[in-house]
Amino acid sequence: MQGVGLEIIDRVGGVSGSNEPVEEGNRGMARRDWYCEDVLSGNVEIRKVWEDDRVLAFHHPRPQAEIHVVVIPKQHVPSLLDPMALDGALLSSMVLAIQQVARELGLDKTGFYVRANAAAPGVTPHMHWHIIGPGIP
Repeated sequence: MQGVGLEIIDRVGGVSGSNEPVEEGNRGMARRDWYCEDVLSGNVEIRKVWEDDRVLAFHHPRPQAEIHVVVIPKQHVPSLLDPMALDGALLSSMVLAIQQVARELGLDKTGFYVRANAAAPGVTPHMHWHIIGPGIP
């Protein structure tokens, strides 16, 4: 595969997936699980790219690139570091989502990267992977 990379980001200021502004006394602190409370609950309209019974992939509402899709488990998994993230069926669905999104959006021809934010203040407390392209930085 051309141009596919996995980057685990562990810093404030990354692509957190939250649409909420950060208040001054809480700078960098995620206050809630935006994915469960807004996306999976249906409170926010999304543009779905792919899903199965375990995973949802959708266009990020505030894209950081020409193509920016977020892949999330439908079950609450607090972080990539949580033991629940080791579920083989869930991981297979997450990778399948990346493969399907890449093919559907043409990223399999132009390159892309996958970014997993975890364990940092400001990161939405729900495991999520960003598919970003075309190309790699």
